[in-house]
Amino acid sequence: MIDALITGKLIKAPELKTGQSGKYYCQFLLSVSVGEDKPIIVSGMAFTETAEKIAKLQKGDALSVVGALKPSEWTDKATGLLKHGLSITANASLSAYDIKKRRPKAESAANPDYTNNGANGASSSRYDSTPFNDPLTF
Repeated sequence: MIDALITGKLIKAPELKTGQSGKYYCQFLLSVSVGEDKPIIVSGMAFTETAEKIAKLQKGDALSVVGALKPSEWTDKATGLLKHGLSITANASLSAYDIKKRRPKAESAANPDYTNNGANGASSSRYDSTPFNDPLTF
């Protein structure tokens, strides 16, 4: 088993289902670009809250999942050839819809008195109220 972070686009809309125990689960397929001509297809399974979050997404939405990655193989019913792939059991997920707030402002923006003096002593804070006092003439 390999712990992995996989990011890709959903190939089809995931469906939320209920197992025999009454807990939610969700199966999904991700198209993951690896820099080659064709992307890799990664099948995924998520449970409980993670499954509920993923099930709200639609085909084409970007999704990142963290979990246990395993190689898989199966026989293609149409051709009879042995196929190889990857499957992930997602412990957590992140999509663009999960971001609700911006990050906290940087120290300089939060504190107007904050100045970051560089090597030459010039202030790089945009809140510095000192006017420019250059000895340069033009």
